[in-house]
Amino acid sequence: MLLPVKILFTLSFLQIVFAGLAELQKKSHTEEFEGVSALFRAMASSPSDGYTCHWSVDTFPVDDELKLNCTVLYLDQCTSWNRCRQTCLKAGATSYRWFFDGCCECVGENCANGINESRCRLCPEPGLEDEED
Repeated sequence: MLLPVKILFTLSFLQIVFAGLAELQKKSHTEEFEGVSALFRAMASSPSDGYTCHWSVDTFPVDDELKLNCTVLYLDQCTSWNRCRQTCLKAGATSYRWFFDGCCECVGENCANGINESRCRLCPEPGLEDEED
């Protein structure tokens, strides 16, 4: 009798955790920096430095007439708020967005706070979203 109760408790707990994860992917913290545009553009032109972090690059137009684009870097792995902040600062970003699920977005010039969506490749860990269903 104890085993079915444990299983029921575990399933209920997992439903709460996964529902909470979806909410964490929507919440974030942002901060602006002075930024170093040339450094950020150089970092964005190389998808990964191969030593400290791996990231993906997302660029989209913000003003077609002026041909301005917004470029953001998403760190692949989950990271702490402080590491996200430090990484983006060192990458020359003008701001960053750290999602409460651990995803980190470094934002380049011409962007108004980047993209308000957690898009890190490996954060949260692969498969967690699939298990919600």
